[in-house]
Amino acid sequence: MSKKTHLMDFIKRKKKRAEVLSTATRLSANDISAKLRNSFTSPGLKSSLHLSRSILSSATWISKSSARLLKPIEPSFIEKKVFLNKESTQYILKRVREKKSISYKKAAYADIFEAVFYDFEVSHLEKDYQSISRVPEIKSSVLLISGVLNEIFSTPAFERGARYIRDTYGINFDFCPTSGTKSTHQNSELIKEHLKGLLEDEDSEQKVWAFAFSKGGIDFLHFLKEYGHEFETKIAGLSTVATPLLGSERVNHKLLKLINHIHHLRNNPFYKLLDKHFDLLLKDFQKSLSSEFQEHWFSENYSFLPKNMFYTALALESKWIDSHIWMILTKLFFQSKSLNDGIVDVEKALYPDYFQGLNLGIMEGHHLVGTRSSDYIQEALIEAHIVTLNYLGLLN
Repeated sequence: MSKKTHLMDFIKRKKKRAEVLSTATRLSANDISAKLRNSFTSPGLKSSLHLSRSILSSATWISKSSARLLKPIEPSFIEKKVFLNKESTQYILKRVREKKSISYKKAAYADIFEAVFYDFEVSHLEKDYQSISRVPEIKSSVLLISGVLNEIFSTPAFERGARYIRDTYGINFDFCPTSGTKSTHQNSELIKEHLKGLLEDEDSEQKVWAFAFSKGGIDFLHFLKEYGHEFETKIAGLSTVATPLLGSERVNHKLLKLINHIHHLRNNPFYKLLDKHFDLLLKDFQKSLSSEFQEHWFSENYSFLPKNMFYTALALESKWIDSHIWMILTKLFFQSKSLNDGIVDVEKALYPDYFQGLNLGIMEGHHLVGTRSSDYIQEALIEAHIVTLNYLGLLN
């Protein structure tokens, strides 16, 4: 690549990053203003905490967006542009756009998703790039289900991407008020009650497409097993991202097991007093994520899941150098020989062969890509899901 071309690409990306900074500033200002009004009308500790969290989250988002303005072009971005110009990639993108079949010998489902995702991703990163892919109209709304400890962030996982989809394509979204620290049973109940309110109009043709992140995918699977028969005609499908479908080895870590010996004191009066008000060490939460529990649960219960809806899974994998600082520390503390995103091993985030789920492959990304301030182009991730699923006749 010539120096002139390199400079032009940098200028194009700088324009796009300036737009991102402008959006971050505008939405952050609106968010903080709303929290300030709430603090004045309903003063108290809760509103003060919400305001503080909003200010911290907004400051992080704006500062990171500002830093990106001077960030040089990453080698991976150049590689993606080269990948998009390949004849095989162009073939996939054109066949998908024209809704024409693709031989499995020429492209697997993961290949299709990868091509569509990079096509959208580059269009978000470079102002002059025109994506071949087009987001179609769909008769479903997006339902976001967040994962572990999402309460520390000011917005649900992938809310920024869903907001863009709504504003750009008119596709509505909502999110379940699940808790990142509650058990799957408790969150199943929360999902059930939320969907009841969301689907009050029995005559509506619009279905719900569940887009679940991390533990949110496990919570939704448990909900489907218990209550799926009540809602299966209203749910188009479930797409999981970085969900430990077969559990996580992280909660089986020897240090956590050592700490959890405190539960041997469950008959102690002081333990009972504390456990009445707090879930000590989140024991139910840990159980629901354990590979020892979840892998067995899935093999025993997958046949009870609704069959007239689709199931897709996407795994994330990040290298040390590409990870968020929290994910670097996690990788250091919970070392694993398997490919992982800092929290979830890739092999645990994809559906097993005995289940008729659709695995969309492994994409680069650490486990915090769904946060609002993330560098990750989550808008492209949701766009790619919609286009790929629509092409496969699953999300019409």
